[in-house]
Amino acid sequence: MGTYAFRRILQSIIIVAVIAVSVFLVLRLSAGDPARIRAPVFARADVIEQYRREFGIDRPLIEQLGSFIGNALRGDFGDSFRFQAPVMDLILQALPKTLMLAGVSLALSLFIAVTLGSIAALRPKSFWGWLSSALAAFGQSAPVFWTGAVLVLIFAVGLRWLPSGGFNGPLSLVLPAIAVTLSILPTQLRVLRSSMEAVLKEEFILTATAFGMRQSRITFVYALKNACLPLLTVIGVDVGYLLGGVIVAEVVFAFPGIGELALVALNARDYPLIQGITIITASTFVIVNLLIDLLYSRIDPRIRMEQS
Repeated sequence: MGTYAFRRILQSIIIVAVIAVSVFLVLRLSAGDPARIRAPVFARADVIEQYRREFGIDRPLIEQLGSFIGNALRGDFGDSFRFQAPVMDLILQALPKTLMLAGVSLALSLFIAVTLGSIAALRPKSFWGWLSSALAAFGQSAPVFWTGAVLVLIFAVGLRWLPSGGFNGPLSLVLPAIAVTLSILPTQLRVLRSSMEAVLKEEFILTATAFGMRQSRITFVYALKNACLPLLTVIGVDVGYLLGGVIVAEVVFAFPGIGELALVALNARDYPLIQGITIITASTFVIVNLLIDLLYSRIDPRIRMEQS
């Protein structure tokens, strides 16, 4: 277990380092000249050169890369061209709101997937089985921007129960969380239902049923523990989507999270901010997947035996 954990941690560090260097090189080669973007339209050449010295882009590329890596290790991603503020401060203002939205959405989707998926697997021809299939089909076919617009139209404009956008407290999370939940729920629901259906046919489940144990205990204690293993992999993928893919939901609801900040940075070609957001979100995604891999090996003894 210790060797496996060390190897996975080392792999994660290498992945984050490769992502950081790749983002730096790609942005330097494709983002254009930020000095010309920042300077007035009819700025003189000496003014543009002054901006280049200020941004540090007048130095050789390898020197910029060394400086970037050294500063990034200290958590310093430079100053934003667009906001004229430290990149880390901007990220720290937006990231907690995105994590809050992602956490609420993930918890809500897992609750629905585990509860409804388990009941649907146990009674596939009941109303719950039909509801599970219908909800998965709806979530798969309805894009986030459409779901968000419909929710705003009904609950914010029509009924006036909830705010239409921005962030002014917990109520502001309700509509974006529902829209994001519907987008990640179908995969979780289908994976858990099919996994649960397979586990319920295992011999140890049939034996427990023959001994007269309560069905709820068999389903939600013994079967669910084994059926959740594939769901852990799906959660790892969903976390990556939630950290970077909620940009659509954040734009629809004017939610001041990391997705909206990334969109502003892209439009302004603010590559210090783009670099910071990409590295922070990628690092978070890698760390979450590392934890899921370690948790996977703890839950499933077969993986520990293969590692040994």
